[in-house]
Amino acid sequence: MYKKIILAAIFTLGVAIISCKNSENKTDATTADTTKTAAAAPKDSTATKAIYVCPMHPEETSDKPGKCPKCGMDLELKS
Repeated sequence: MYKKIILAAIFTLGVAIISCKNSENKTDATTADTTKTAAAAPKDSTATKAIYVCPMHPEETSDKPGKCPKCGMDLELKS
């Protein structure tokens, strides 16, 4: 009886680990595809630069997405 419970627990743990690794690989592949697409997009010389701003600290700006150095929140694209 205990052997069956232990084997079921090990099997369940193994399935959980495999599914987590598969989801991480899919996320990495999606990120890589997005990066390649953005890099391949032609740049328009008349386009204005994007400005990213912290919602809590509007004085914190950046020309690329990232985290606010003060609070760690994601910077949002200023419209």
